[in-house]
Amino acid sequence: MEYNYGNLIKVERMRRGIKQSVLARGICSVSYLSKIENNQTSPSEEVLELIFERLDIEVPLYFDLSEQVDKVKNEIRVILKDAILTRKDAAGQKDVEKYLSNPVVTQSKELYITLLMTLARFGMMPGGDSKYLTEIGWIEDQLDFDNKIRFTVMSSLKLFQKNERDGSLKLLEDLNEALSKSHIPDWEMADIRYIMGGLYYKFTDFLQAIEHVRYALDYFQEHFYVERIVECHLIIGLAYKRRKRYSDALTFYEKAVKIVSATDLKNYYGMLYNNMGDIYSLLGEKEKALEFFIESFGYKVEIGSKLFSVLSLIEVYSDHGDSDGVIEWLDKGRNLISDDSEEFDSFLHHFDIYTNYYREYNPEKLIDSLKKAVQYFESFDEYLYTNKYALWLARELRKNGKYKASTEYYEKAITIMSIWD
Repeated sequence: MEYNYGNLIKVERMRRGIKQSVLARGICSVSYLSKIENNQTSPSEEVLELIFERLDIEVPLYFDLSEQVDKVKNEIRVILKDAILTRKDAAGQKDVEKYLSNPVVTQSKELYITLLMTLARFGMMPGGDSKYLTEIGWIEDQLDFDNKIRFTVMSSLKLFQKNERDGSLKLLEDLNEALSKSHIPDWEMADIRYIMGGLYYKFTDFLQAIEHVRYALDYFQEHFYVERIVECHLIIGLAYKRRKRYSDALTFYEKAVKIVSATDLKNYYGMLYNNMGDIYSLLGEKEKALEFFIESFGYKVEIGSKLFSVLSLIEVYSDHGDSDGVIEWLDKGRNLISDDSEEFDSFLHHFDIYTNYYREYNPEKLIDSLKKAVQYFESFDEYLYTNKYALWLARELRKNGKYKASTEYYEKAITIMSIWD
């Protein structure tokens, strides 16, 4: 068994914000402590005891717990597998956190890294804590090939969440070359490919998105993990929609609805019906689109989710010149937003534009709200709405005799469309 003392010391020291010079004082030199932390030397038990005492942690130095490593590792991995494949995130994370004080974990390097890696993966789930991913970064040089792949996936996702898209995409491209050389188990590889597919979708590389998510879908279908199957159908449907293959998109949504109807996953109806409404709207079938959007609104519970349905309804009524319908759903949308939370800023930009156009047409206010929307959505690389509102703004500026400014926004829209192509 390879002991974990160096990693444990480094992570505990950095968790507490203690400098190497402070921890080493009176025990050893700073350079010697650095070698210990990087597993470049085997210190005496006396030095280890003094360091652990200063860090106020208990580590078994006199007991060989190596025979328990495989058993504990398997327990941790089983909890993660169940959480990933069944979406039982919260309970699983609490179960894994109990191992933080396990003496076998603190002693074994392999087990310690497994635990941190598992907690970091839980941290990527909704409501998770990303601190463990940061802690793995402190000992990244100690990771083996498979764990480096796991770390890279999570790092790419984290960078994307922080809107550092160039860095996220670079890591994603690195992963494509590494996956074929790994020995990561099938269930985890399916999850990794699903995450990669979702990221590629966000980067508008829809072919890559479909390829990766189809890989995940094959595994989930073979082992009948229904919630993950529904998620895969959703992403593939979205990717086909963005490629303007509407009948293919609808096929995948309908497959997902069929699964949801046969299970207790009713919470997916709102999202699925909203996406199906989008397809019928794009196909010009107004009544069918409205039917699905209204159904979607009725199934949804969270305000943010309901607002997506509201916006979809506003857009359909607007596309068909129905100002009464637009105003009715504008009022419903405004009523759902009861505070000034930044969480709903994107919807407020949408609503301001439609308000200034439909409630009382005001060219100056409309142009101002369109400019703010273009700037806002462009800052988040939301190409769809940046393009839509840039074109709308260009038309309004031209209508008001501002030809130079109008040309600038037409050019912006053309640039975005060339990125899509």
